[in-house]
Amino acid sequence: MGSKASRNTSIEALRLVAVAGIAIFHTFQWTFQAVCTGVPQYASLAAFPYSGALGCINLLGCWANEVFFMISGYFLIPSAVRVLKNGSSVHDLASKSLARLKKIVFPTLFYCAACLLASMFIYPLPEISLHEIGWLTLGIEFIWVYAASVLLVPVIVLARRQIGSKRAPFVVALLVLATFGINCYIAATANEAVGIVLWRKLMSAVTYLVAFIAAGEMRFVLDDGDKASGTQNSKIVLIGLIAATITLELLLSANSQYTALWMFSYKSTSVISFILAAASVAAAALHQPHRKASAAGKAITSLAAGTLGFYAVQSFTCNVWRPIFDDAINAMAAGVQAGAPNPSGAIVLGIVMSLCLAFTLLIMDIIRRAALGAIKTRMNS
Repeated sequence: MGSKASRNTSIEALRLVAVAGIAIFHTFQWTFQAVCTGVPQYASLAAFPYSGALGCINLLGCWANEVFFMISGYFLIPSAVRVLKNGSSVHDLASKSLARLKKIVFPTLFYCAACLLASMFIYPLPEISLHEIGWLTLGIEFIWVYAASVLLVPVIVLARRQIGSKRAPFVVALLVLATFGINCYIAATANEAVGIVLWRKLMSAVTYLVAFIAAGEMRFVLDDGDKASGTQNSKIVLIGLIAATITLELLLSANSQYTALWMFSYKSTSVISFILAAASVAAAALHQPHRKASAAGKAITSLAAGTLGFYAVQSFTCNVWRPIFDDAINAMAAGVQAGAPNPSGAIVLGIVMSLCLAFTLLIMDIIRRAALGAIKTRMNS
């Protein structure tokens, strides 16, 4: 979701890991909720260390979404600042943002139409019809918030110019602190306050936009530092954060602190996921891959380009694949067939099914792009 000129294999590989994270998170989303709320048939998964593993998995959704936003903000905002400094007008910036917007909206509309037609004439997809609008709005809210963020780049850059480059990091830091202050309140009162779900939805969008802006400012800070030491330090920090997160989740699991597990990994407002996402993007961006393009690098880039298609189709078809996945995970966790509970097998099975689904959807988008390219070539000739 960034400009092609700015892409490198490390960033595209991170984007693929984020796709895998989204797929795994959505597979286990309701399982984790059932574990934290004490649903009896998920008792084997509530034991240590399985609930800790599920807690880590539940962090992946917010982490992955913020990685997508941060990757784009990391490249788009500094690029727009340079363009303005080089004499381009705000109108030029707006034109570029509109051009990027088309690359987001058109593939999304293609998949909207494809899934609607499939639901009408091939296999009925629950809630996908001309009489429903939820699947086009909240169903893919991530995509629309991302589109809005890209469209707001000229506004963000102009605001930064007004604030000044020296004060901008402090203003963004305050924005992040304020956002996650509200997010922590939402996580702490999620099961008590009336209307908190609507607040969470709103703060999800705000959090992603803040992540987009924060990553752009992070780029300026990192560019001012020493690249060699920054590369090494970013990897050490990321490894340390991952180790600390896993340790925390396992400690909560060992002490059966299910409410705390839920709060620390509360969907799209998790501060832990935000910090991990920032560290991941910094480590990937500072790592410089070999200049020579390899077959593996090309494959990674090609697969990662299907992120939007993956997200849209996974969302539109979730009421088809999720019950199947849930039943398979529940059956293995409860030992329906084997006669004894197998929680570790249930987690591995869920991860494998998730990765297979993600890979299938990414390949499908490669086919779409290849077909579109062939049509364009034929029309031009």
